[in-house]
Amino acid sequence: MSSEAASLTILCLSRAYLSRLFPAMAERHPGARYLHIVQTDRERAFIESRGGEVVLSMESAVRSALREGAAAWKEPGDFREVTGFPWSPILADRYLPSFAGPVRDRIAGALYRALEDVFDRYRIDAFLSEPVALFVTHCLFYLARKRGARRLLWANAWFPGWFYFADGIDISCPVRSAPMSSGDRAALSTDVSSYLDGVIEDRRGPAYHHSFLERKLSPLSFFKQRRGTEPLVIQPGLLSRMIQRGRLTRAWLTRAAFPRRGDFMTAGAVDEHRAYLHAQLTGNGGYDVPPVQFDERRVVYPLQYEPEASLLYFAPDFRHQPALVEAALRALPDGHTLWVKEHPNQCGALGAPIWRQLKKQHSALRFIRGRQSGRDLMRNAGLVLTVSSSAGMDALALGRRALVTGQVFYRHFAGALPVNSYSELAQALNVPENYRPLDNRASLTEQLVDFGTRCYPGDPQPRHDLFSPENLDLLVAAVASECAL
Repeated sequence: MSSEAASLTILCLSRAYLSRLFPAMAERHPGARYLHIVQTDRERAFIESRGGEVVLSMESAVRSALREGAAAWKEPGDFREVTGFPWSPILADRYLPSFAGPVRDRIAGALYRALEDVFDRYRIDAFLSEPVALFVTHCLFYLARKRGARRLLWANAWFPGWFYFADGIDISCPVRSAPMSSGDRAALSTDVSSYLDGVIEDRRGPAYHHSFLERKLSPLSFFKQRRGTEPLVIQPGLLSRMIQRGRLTRAWLTRAAFPRRGDFMTAGAVDEHRAYLHAQLTGNGGYDVPPVQFDERRVVYPLQYEPEASLLYFAPDFRHQPALVEAALRALPDGHTLWVKEHPNQCGALGAPIWRQLKKQHSALRFIRGRQSGRDLMRNAGLVLTVSSSAGMDALALGRRALVTGQVFYRHFAGALPVNSYSELAQALNVPENYRPLDNRASLTEQLVDFGTRCYPGDPQPRHDLFSPENLDLLVAAVASECAL
């Protein structure tokens, strides 16, 4: 190993399942030093039991700082210019807005100073993380750019078995420093073509979709998902509701004890877990029967999972999904209908009062449960509207045009119609040609392969073989490749 590789220091945001994945990668990355930032003291204990080096526990840092009277955070003057993110990193966080202003700002101040201290104490060569919508992610991204550390925010490609790094909060543009080998390009072309065929024939899909599970889930699957050893698939039913009640109770208890005990993320997740439970308790009333015949006058909107970073990162002007749907309803030509389909892992989301009220007001609005087939629904419709959902890419593969409001990778692919404003959306919904199927297979294949040349083989998301030696070696090779240049 080169002297550069031997002195490589990688800072990892090792929360949730990543607190298990990153230490496993470190064990297979000789010469590299992985430093871990964790959410909880429990994650710290696990990583240190594996011989890992934890440089910051957010739970301990925030608790100590609040006890000692932490000062409020003051946003650096160049924060938004450096990150390219024009919104408040505090108000964009999933958890901080649930706290009262003074407490929220003190938590942010404690976190930022602790993160800054890490960069002061260590020479960081790279920052490795998921691009989750968190205040801490934005701060780490800012500090990495300011201090010259390489930014490696990873995400899965649409086609399985490949992932990419991005050097931007919106993760819309993959970056790859080393050129792809001819062997990898040949494998990529095969994988893209095979997956396109599978989508069109409805026999391939993402690991998190219940229809494409590679093995049957067990009663212990929830706990395996938290560890990253099974894909994140929610099975509606009594057990799921019991688990969600437990998660909500845990958040309530943590909130009551905070900041004496517990971490701020769990304490700030009460409303989030309450919404999850409400969705799981939603009955079958108020939903419509999926169509079984094609009608080009149908428009499909795949409801995106919330809270989801991509809604803010990819399309801040369209992040409020009920407002987007209502705007589309106002613009629909006479006789057209809009079919909103829940995310397969968030059944019952359309049971929220804001959605039920919208359905009462618009006779052209239809609701479809999350476990119904989204692809069958798109096959029987003429047009798809999306923010950044992977279902939008599915729609293109199925020969449907997609109105794309988000800055997502397929925004300019064959059949995609970029939308920048509600007025553009209204215009696009009133163009008859947009509702007619098209044959774009050849163009999509070429564009997906071109996109894939900036990806790496491997899969960093929860699944049954996440920790296989082969997959771990692929992930480590990709990190090493980016850090070597």
